[in-house]
Amino acid sequence: MMTKKKIAFLSISVALMILLLTGALFGQGAQKSSVYRYLSIFSEVFDLVRNNYVEQVSSDQLMDGAFTGVTDAIDEFSYYVPPSQMSAYKSFVDVEDNGVGLVVTKRFGYAYVVAPIAGSPADKAGIERGDFIEKVNGQPTTKMAFWQIRNALRANGPVKLQVLRGGNTKREELTLQSASFHPVALQTNTISGVGYIRVPYWEKGTATQFRAALDDARKRNVRKLIVDLRGNAGGLMDEAITAADDLLTSGLITSLEGRKIEPKQWQADRNTSFDGEVEVLADVSTAGGGEVFASAIRGNNRGKLIGITTYGKAIVQKFVTLPSGGGVQMTVAHYTTPDLKPITDAGIRPDVVVDLTAQALDEGATKGTKRHKDEEDLILKKALQMFGAQEPAAQKKAA
Repeated sequence: MMTKKKIAFLSISVALMILLLTGALFGQGAQKSSVYRYLSIFSEVFDLVRNNYVEQVSSDQLMDGAFTGVTDAIDEFSYYVPPSQMSAYKSFVDVEDNGVGLVVTKRFGYAYVVAPIAGSPADKAGIERGDFIEKVNGQPTTKMAFWQIRNALRANGPVKLQVLRGGNTKREELTLQSASFHPVALQTNTISGVGYIRVPYWEKGTATQFRAALDDARKRNVRKLIVDLRGNAGGLMDEAITAADDLLTSGLITSLEGRKIEPKQWQADRNTSFDGEVEVLADVSTAGGGEVFASAIRGNNRGKLIGITTYGKAIVQKFVTLPSGGGVQMTVAHYTTPDLKPITDAGIRPDVVVDLTAQALDEGATKGTKRHKDEEDLILKKALQMFGAQEPAAQKKAA
């Protein structure tokens, strides 16, 4: 729950937001009248809170809260580090899978699971996309910055989590132990004559694995292929771009755009490893490179995208050290679809949307422990139907 202090901090943040983003952080000057107006508003709110709030609040607390509110207002992946925390931050190693295989962000004040990486300790423990992590090692995530949550998940010893799932009121207590689960292998299969490749994560060597799977499908005379990107929420963007190029013979794969970076574009070459029909599966746990791959196939009319709208996280970030001694991690660029639209929090909408509302309500009522297994089958079933194939019963249970 948001405290009164947090409300006060966010109120100050509104006054600072435009001044900081257009001025200090990006080095752009604003008109003097606008600067003075925002400074005046900030000064009034600052003095009002400091002199009238029910408890005494230090100026440092208010300023830290104001800067935190600014980054909260930008996007869920940006954050502010106060000078008092910079020493701890310097030892923070920003690794996306954090040793336990959880790609997380922060939503509604809590740590939010975008996806567990296949084969990781988190995946084996049954953590699923959409879960909220209320506590890490007994510490409420509502009181932790995004980077502190990710840092806590990288603990050398056991990581104790308190997890809340949609449709449930009871918290689950789980303990994860950091383990080596890389490389994350692709999963390949043939279902009713249709080739199937699941890409769980983009890491060094994934594109090479993908090309080998395409070569194998071609040698077996497979003419219809499903590429499953559900749960693929991160990793190396270059691997995703290279993999998409293996299915394309022309067109723009993606571009990188931002106000303070050099624009860059990736064009497909003429070579392809598979020239049959293609369908791509995606859902809300598809993010980053998975979104770039999916949009490249869809945007170049190479195949249909089937499932649920993706997460919306194809971005580049940069940490900027401030003169105060603190710093800001912020988004400085975004990847685009082939028609140059940014892949942002709106995500990529599929060509064929699979409605899972009724199923989700039914699973919420039964409070099953693996809520999304049947959901994945529905999307796969739709893809197979579009190819004129049916999902065998044995495959449905194994999916």
